[in-house]
Amino acid sequence: MKDVRGAKLNIGGRVCVQEDIPTIDGMLYKNTICKVDSLEEGKLRVQDRSGKLWWVNYSQVSASFL
Repeated sequence: MKDVRGAKLNIGGRVCVQEDIPTIDGMLYKNTICKVDSLEEGKLRVQDRSGKLWWVNYSQVSASFL
């Protein structure tokens, strides 16, 4: 699976959120570094530094943030 810039995503890899993502459980803010937890067809699940799990689209994250 690939992110918005075409970089390959791997489980356990780090990604950077490219936009604010509001949900009923809270807000995942832009430029937050998250760890990829699982890859699905349409979405991926990421874990932020506080341990909270989020479902995001591939177009909302980037693996080339450094």
